[in-house]
Amino acid sequence: MSPSTILSAERWRKPVSFFFGGVWLAAAVLTVPRGFEDGWHEALESTGFLLLIVAALGRLWAYAHIGGRKNQQLCCGGPYSLCRNPLYFFSFLGVTGVGLALQNLLLAGVVAGAFLFYYAWVIRNEEERLLALFGPAFATYCENVPRFWPKLNRPDEAGDLVISSRLFTRTLGEVFWFLAAIILVELIGLAKVHLLWPTIVFGY
Repeated sequence: MSPSTILSAERWRKPVSFFFGGVWLAAAVLTVPRGFEDGWHEALESTGFLLLIVAALGRLWAYAHIGGRKNQQLCCGGPYSLCRNPLYFFSFLGVTGVGLALQNLLLAGVVAGAFLFYYAWVIRNEEERLLALFGPAFATYCENVPRFWPKLNRPDEAGDLVISSRLFTRTLGEVFWFLAAIILVELIGLAKVHLLWPTIVFGY
């Protein structure tokens, strides 16, 4: 794959994510699962909130290790000792968590599947670039650390970290939206309960 193709894949990652995220959010706002706010739907909501909190903390953890060092040195510590793409993994937990928090199992499954399908392509493109940058060191890293699903080991946290305050502040802004989603979901739920706009009810 050519370098231009790899860069294009990474360049379009955020616009594509925002586009499909907007379509998915519209569907979440306009649909209501049968049994909303009752029974096991409440358990779905609590699970979703938990995933959103884990996603926010996990992304902070990952940024602390890679912030300011991306493409300059191979990051293998902390969450990067458990999987090669912890930022994407925690984002996956976050977007799935939103679907569950909305008590909409169908939309949670759709967004989880779409995320895995699309980011599998993004990750492979990024890995070609990293292999060109770091060569055998990255190849050895790939042999020992899984691509996406973390291994259940204690993370390697050897050494101290120096964190850029500017990057950390920017990261807090990104992580904020995972936590703000909890409030947004609650507001959407209240609006649906009080029928503030037309919705489509479906059952499963």
